[in-house]
Amino acid sequence: MTNKSPKDAINMLYSERKDFIIIGLTGRTGAGCSTVASLLAKDFEKLNPPKPKEYGFDNNEERKYRVVYEYAQVNWRKFIIIRVRDIITSFVLEQDFNNFIILLEKYKDSILGYKELIKELSSLKEQYNLLHNKIIEIKKNIDEGNEYRLSADNIYKTYFEDLNSFTDSIQEIFNKYEIYEHKASLFTYLYQIFGNNIRKSGSVYNEEFYPEKIFTLSYRINLIIKLLRKMNIKSRKGVTVVIDALRNPYEVSFFKDRYSAFYLFSINTNDGDRVRRLIKKGFSDKQIETLDDQEYPEKKGNEQFSSQNIQKCIELSDIYLYNPDERDKNFNFLKKQIVKYVSLIMHPGLVTPTHEERCMQVAYICKLNSGCISRQVGAAVTDSNYSIKAIGWNSVPEGQVPCNLRDLTSMISGFDKEAFSCYETDTEEYKQHIKEKIEGKIDCESLNGRIFSYCFKDAYNSYEQRKNQVHTRALHAEENAFLQISKYGGVGLKGGFLFTTASPCELCAKKAYQLGIKKIYYIDPYPGISRSHVFNCGSNKPELILYKGAIGRAYAKLYEQIIPYKDELYLLTSIKF
Repeated sequence: MTNKSPKDAINMLYSERKDFIIIGLTGRTGAGCSTVASLLAKDFEKLNPPKPKEYGFDNNEERKYRVVYEYAQVNWRKFIIIRVRDIITSFVLEQDFNNFIILLEKYKDSILGYKELIKELSSLKEQYNLLHNKIIEIKKNIDEGNEYRLSADNIYKTYFEDLNSFTDSIQEIFNKYEIYEHKASLFTYLYQIFGNNIRKSGSVYNEEFYPEKIFTLSYRINLIIKLLRKMNIKSRKGVTVVIDALRNPYEVSFFKDRYSAFYLFSINTNDGDRVRRLIKKGFSDKQIETLDDQEYPEKKGNEQFSSQNIQKCIELSDIYLYNPDERDKNFNFLKKQIVKYVSLIMHPGLVTPTHEERCMQVAYICKLNSGCISRQVGAAVTDSNYSIKAIGWNSVPEGQVPCNLRDLTSMISGFDKEAFSCYETDTEEYKQHIKEKIEGKIDCESLNGRIFSYCFKDAYNSYEQRKNQVHTRALHAEENAFLQISKYGGVGLKGGFLFTTASPCELCAKKAYQLGIKKIYYIDPYPGISRSHVFNCGSNKPELILYKGAIGRAYAKLYEQIIPYKDELYLLTSIKF
């Protein structure tokens, strides 16, 4: 028997990470998800990231880039793209061409040029029905547990060549037409409806809601990943997959729960750049407005399980990439970020976090202290050297009980009086309003062990029949961080930086401006006018910076060394000092 060297053990240690990686992409339309997917699908030579300096470094970040570049150059593996729109097409193809046309008839009164559309689609009829037969055969064998009968090459060709090409043909035709009342692109409009229907019922052709079907789209993506792994086990090749793009938060959770090798990348850009890209692609102002409404919805009831929610997907992301304006035609800024994070996925601990990552990670950890039942937000304030001076999260003033610990039934019954205000316990009209709202709706079976925490702002606005943010019980995360300095004493914040896992509302924006905050790092834009009205005004405008970097669980997974780096190098080289 041949003795294996420590080098073989080291390579084995990292082989699992290199051999199986799933990257999900999310972000608003126009941010650049498809661009990132296409870059990941290249081999290293064709990716052609900018070469690092070999000397004359301006800072340590340039040295770090050299480290990850050298590693990626040797270990890079190109990714296979699973396009969610192709998966949606596979569900469309479960019915024959005639049924597809019947489905479109539901929208004929809304489609400008419907008759011309049907004529154009008829040119795809033969190709449609051939692919329909292939999809049905694959589905039948899988449903019956006979995957072994399927040719791996045939499955690959169907899902990664035929479906890809056919979806592009459908998209090319659909993009010529629009839903006139929404001024929305027909392809975008219909494929969002198709995706929602799949999550509701498991079928493009059925709009009824069945809770057990929520993950239908995810199951099919997962099935393809499993088939790829099965194919590549025989050839001893790794499987690196990028999913373009995930836009439902429960689908994100599905993959996070199943694979430690899954990372969600959020692709972000300044809104002005995003809008310019969409206009360049032919989107009108009205179409962009409709798109924003669909991607940032106010969904209630069953719709929240089946619809897109980009904002929540961005919140759940592991790694944030910044895709700047199109003057960077070679995408060099984006490529450098991709090289860095793919290298760290393959080999954690190659380099250390940036100052920005360290501070945003603290803000992220802080948000988990929030007792808000709507949204958790964290913040950290630093001086100009990134030394943290205060932290905060959105929660009630010290001494009050956070919303997640206040049981509404206790308020009604008069128990736990200390948790509620005099207004809540003594205003009979308000209490009666609450009783009428909840009567017959709260029972142990539906709550399944939960207490019914309640949001006073929602309840009070309902009582007053108005919508007002003033009545929230909680301090905002940024506000709380600023107040800690005043409460416990500390240094001035003028010229310092603010890190927030959301972005400041108008009220917090004014406070940051007054304190002289110089830079504000944020993850997701607040849907208000704080940027244009508060920050973009006067002579002391702070710099607003979209965050890029790892966060949450990914922060530890990417930066924690599996084996001390010194030991690793000694074992690889047999050097002993």
